[in-house]
Amino acid sequence: MKAHKLLVISGAIAANVMAGGLNTNTNQSIAYQRNVARYATTENDAPYFNPAGTAFMKDGWHLSLNSQAFWQSRSTVAKSPLFDGEKKFEGKAQIPAMPSILATWHRGKLAISGYFGILGGGGKLNYSKGIPSFEAAVAQIPGLLSQNGLETSAYDVDLSLKGTSYVYGIGLGAAYQINDMFSAYLGAKFCYATNHYEGKLKNVQVNPKNAQLGLNGDMVKAAATFNAISDALAEKAEQAAGAAKQYAAAGDMQTAAQYEAQAKELTIKSKTLESVAEQVSDRELDVDQTGWGITPIASIAFKYKRLTAGIKLEYNTSIEMENDTKVNEVGLSNFDDGVKAHSDIPASVYMGITYAVLDNFRVSAGYGHWFDWYADLPGNQEKHADGTDEYLAGMELDFLSRWTVSGGIQYSRYHLDDEYLSDMNIMLDNVTLGGGFAFRATDWVKFNVGYFHSIYQDWTEKETYGKNTYKRTSRGIGIGADLDF
Repeated sequence: MKAHKLLVISGAIAANVMAGGLNTNTNQSIAYQRNVARYATTENDAPYFNPAGTAFMKDGWHLSLNSQAFWQSRSTVAKSPLFDGEKKFEGKAQIPAMPSILATWHRGKLAISGYFGILGGGGKLNYSKGIPSFEAAVAQIPGLLSQNGLETSAYDVDLSLKGTSYVYGIGLGAAYQINDMFSAYLGAKFCYATNHYEGKLKNVQVNPKNAQLGLNGDMVKAAATFNAISDALAEKAEQAAGAAKQYAAAGDMQTAAQYEAQAKELTIKSKTLESVAEQVSDRELDVDQTGWGITPIASIAFKYKRLTAGIKLEYNTSIEMENDTKVNEVGLSNFDDGVKAHSDIPASVYMGITYAVLDNFRVSAGYGHWFDWYADLPGNQEKHADGTDEYLAGMELDFLSRWTVSGGIQYSRYHLDDEYLSDMNIMLDNVTLGGGFAFRATDWVKFNVGYFHSIYQDWTEKETYGKNTYKRTSRGIGIGADLDF
């Protein structure tokens, strides 16, 4: 297994429910699912999307209760002679419930608001058959054996990789209406991050043929086979070294030199195969990581007649993750128990605008940017990320007095290079479509239903063993209720 690939497991193989940035979930309400352009909202989900906008709400309490479910997959199609042309490795994730609660208390010109939600991660990603960068090391074994005089044509291995990641967030702050058009907000959010990673490489088998070693082409344990061959070569090396001494003692220095060279060559092969046997022995990784951080937040909002606008700035969240390691047999010290490493949430800025074209028809637009290069990410990944951009647009139409139908589109660009992307870290540019409806059952209860579907752009890159093409799918549904009293 490649060490440089394993170094970026942390924060990479777990499932993000819907990343606005590299590790940020911006879908914190069902209203967002049905119209993604929410950065100028003054409705019940404003505590997260436009916190300064809460100052323009009516007096009283305003709650938004939400739950979302997602189905996702990440896959790598590897083209390589090692895999007899092409092989697909797929990781699947199902997130049955992603809850969020947003609340505002408004009185006069003052609003105090807060929220709770899963602000990053959100589920378990399971690669039940492993990934190509892991299997490629095993797939090279038949060729290696054949080069050493053992005709080998097949291999088998039990590989699996699982990752679970959650970033829980609690936000709290206050907004004040400066005048009829402007308001300002100051607040912060507390983030608690937890990751769990499991990796297994077991039961590596090959089918070598060698009559002298009693190998007839049946599948055998690779580690045991390499060790047996290594021992046999070591024994022959000792015999050659003994013969060299005898010829040297007899004065035949030419023949002695030949046997010395043979002994040296056999010793090198023996040591090489012994090392490979160790690499293909059963290995396991089981580690938990936890950390926390606090994010300062500032926001301003504008409201004039039919127009509303908002700007929100979230500072970089410094999070230091600490390992609680149960098993680390992969030979990498960064997974040792007690080791600490940063996994920041990058600073971000959000801007939005909403205009009521008619009393019952509104259009919205928005923009978000994450300063990924400024954060301290696992494996120094920030060196390969220039910053994420998202562009949003949406519309809403009220009809039949109590119904609202809406739709929106989001385009996300991550600006990553090949060094960032890998079969464990599949972050792809995408277009996300959202839609749904709301029904106001009473003057103080409104129900929201939404659907979310992301369309990703495939990415292809070269690897030492061939070529990888990365793919993703994601879709989700949600239901929620807004309460005003």
